Formats: sequence, C-alpha cells, structure tokens
Amino acid sequence: MAASKPDIALPLDKLSLECIGKDGLSSSESKGKLYVVLLSPGSFNPPSYMHLRCFELARDAVNSQGLSVIGGYMSPVNDSYKKKASQSTYQCTLTVLSRVKTLLCESGVVTNESLKVMLVCGSDLLESFSIPGFWIREQVKTICRDFGLICIRRGGQDVQSIVSKDDILNEYKNDIIVVDEVVPNGISSTRLRDCISRGLSVKYLTADEVIDYIKQNGLYKPE
Repeated sequence: MAASKPDIALPLDKLSLECIGKDGLSSSESKGKLYVVLLSPGSFNPPSYMHLRCFELARDAVNSQGLSVIGGYMSPVNDSYKKKASQSTYQCTLTVLSRVKTLLCESGVVTNESLKVMLVCGSDLLESFSIPGFWIREQVKTICRDFGLICIRRGGQDVQSIVSKDDILNEYKNDIIVVDEVVPNGISSTRLRDCISRGLSVKYLTADEVIDYIKQNGLYKPE
C-alpha cells in the first residue's frame, strides 16, 4: 500500500471530506464528531467485488453507531504473503494503521482527536489472532485498543466464540464490530483465479479494469 512507503503520498482525493464540515475543522458542526477511515489488508490476488462489498458492509455498521466514515484504503501485502503465513507477514498491519492515521492528520484534513482508523477483516483473519506465532500479541492488543476492528463474518463462523476464547480479543470485545452479510457473497480470489486458469469468464465478479490488467499481463494461466 502507498501508505507504507514514506516517499509515496496517501491519496486523499476520494475521501468524503465534505462530511467534516464546510467550514473546516474549526466549525462547530465538526467539533465532537468522530470520523472513521477503514483499512482492509489482504493479498487482493486479484481484487474482487467481494472486497469492495466488505467496505460497504463495514461503512453501514460504523455509520449505524453514529460515527461517520469518510473513506477507506486497501492495503495489499507484499509478494512474500502466503495464506499459511508466519508472524513476519502480519506484523506490519499495525505500522500501516498508524501511518494512515499520521498521514491523514499531517495533511490537515482531520485532527488526531477526530479521526479513528479501523481495521476491516474477515472472521478468518480475526481467528488468526489466536494462532501462536502468527501475530505479535502486544500488537494485537494495540490494534484492538487504539484502532478497533470491523469483522465480516464468513462461512457461518462463531465469531463470539473466537473472541471469548482469546484473552486480548475478549478484553477489547467492545472495540470489535461483527457484521453479517444480509446478502451472502461467495466471490473469492481463489475462485477467480481458478476460473481464469480454466479460460472461464469472470466478468461481473471483478472490475473490468482488473480483468483487462490480468489479460494484458497474462496472469493466472495454467503452468
């Protein structure tokens, strides 16, 4: 993600800055409000409409609590990412969360006191918090305490059980918003790659721009 590299500016052009108030941060309308920016990490290999739906689900859940979502960022992991990953893969998540908040505050669009950056994840990632060696435990605590999570339930997973069985997640359970899909969506990057490798169409499963990029670069073809 751009935010993880200090020499690349964080894009601000698509943030809903009008929500902060027409007169800027000093307006009485803006004072006391908490604005939320969503951050979703993952391989996005390739990105699909399911990834975008997670942002919509998260935004609805956060807005329903009286907060105001002003935007979101996808944070692709590096090329060393594998599903059965070690601790080193995940420990940069906290760094990206912190950097996004710092860059947004330094840009002047919102104050530190008015901004909350929240992690959007699936229940499978939430479950990985409890797997020995996957995460640095102190970082899990910081993510929950200082940022908070919106967890999209997947495959009927018992998220409440995942939370209650982990001491850190249970301690900060009020900082974890669990969201159910009203309209189940079975799109996955794995299935997209499989379709492409078999020469099947993936139109309406991901954006046309993504499909064009895959074709132009010959991605996911059978070895």
